[in-house]
Amino acid sequence: MISFDITSKKNSTKVRAGTLRTSCGEIQTPELAIVATDAQLRSLPNDVLKELPSRYFIVNTYHTYTKEIIPKIETAGGIHSYMQVPGRIIATDSGGFQVFSLGFGRGSGIGKILPTKSDIVKIKHDDSQNLIKITEKGVEFEFDGKPKVLNPEISMDLQHKIGADIMMAFDECTSPLNSYEYTKKSMERTHRWLDRSIEAHQSFEEKQALFGIVQGGEYQDLREESARVVGSKEVPGFGIGGSFGDFHEALSTTVSWVTAILPPEKPRHLLGIGKIRDIFSAVQEGVDLFDCVIPTREARHRMLYTKKGRLYLRKLKHLDEPIEKNCACRACVEGVTMSQLWKWFLEKDLRASTYTTLHNIQFYADMMREIRESIEQGTFTDLKNEYFRYY
Repeated sequence: MISFDITSKKNSTKVRAGTLRTSCGEIQTPELAIVATDAQLRSLPNDVLKELPSRYFIVNTYHTYTKEIIPKIETAGGIHSYMQVPGRIIATDSGGFQVFSLGFGRGSGIGKILPTKSDIVKIKHDDSQNLIKITEKGVEFEFDGKPKVLNPEISMDLQHKIGADIMMAFDECTSPLNSYEYTKKSMERTHRWLDRSIEAHQSFEEKQALFGIVQGGEYQDLREESARVVGSKEVPGFGIGGSFGDFHEALSTTVSWVTAILPPEKPRHLLGIGKIRDIFSAVQEGVDLFDCVIPTREARHRMLYTKKGRLYLRKLKHLDEPIEKNCACRACVEGVTMSQLWKWFLEKDLRASTYTTLHNIQFYADMMREIRESIEQGTFTDLKNEYFRYY
């Protein structure tokens, strides 16, 4: 199981720092999990992962399932051995986000968060747009032309076989374009799936912790209802999932509805969110944990994160300067220049994405450390304003 202790909290705010412990290790919160989609990071071999500054990873249940990686993980003795990261905390998602991304998300061409505020008219959920079938029993879909099924019982079994420290209950992530009626129906089904996930989890080892997931889209009454229902369950922590409407204006408000109701003594993980402004906004509302593909995916797309904002490598390809001063990543320590990175990308040299990935992971690790220190020192707002100058 896990334990969570709040080590620093200012009475006038929801902002807090803490320590999360499992049988495999501990992390200081707030913290961002690096996404190892199919139990590895693109551009980095697993024998390098233990050298990273990150102590929290999240693995995708759907991809390890469909790509038949789970038997390899079991043969290796579990996910910590397979990824070669002893002492690190590893979480797994439920596969619920793929319910959205493979279904309504792909059918309607929209992500879980709207890019702009709403001149976009709400549309009703249309099952004809879905590439999957969602019923009370679970989700049916095809992979490589073969029928597959995910449901609470299968998701729990897969996550137990992976051997993660933290698992997420099976849920459905709705679209920001789903109607109120569909979002409510989906949320209520997710609550029933949570009960089934809890029941399925009870027959396995107690060292793995199951988090319930709050849904309800951008609707206040649904978010609050879901927070009350999920918060009443005997689980050691919570995920906050689903869609958040317009990204820049609605996320912190939506999160605030949820954190005001969830039991304060348990950790909260905001699923799939990792833009810098939104990490700060969510920490301000009492969120402890995050995960996002941004640090690694954008590194492969030639985007670098620095104290002076995001740098598009294409615009800096002639600079014979390292990425950033006083950075402890391998690229900066070795003095790899912008022009060298650009040359490697053009030559399709694997060192390009390796070095940019190492740098972005280091940047996010340093930022999360600074957030924790600022909470302890009472300077969180100052730090937020400093980052907001460039992001």
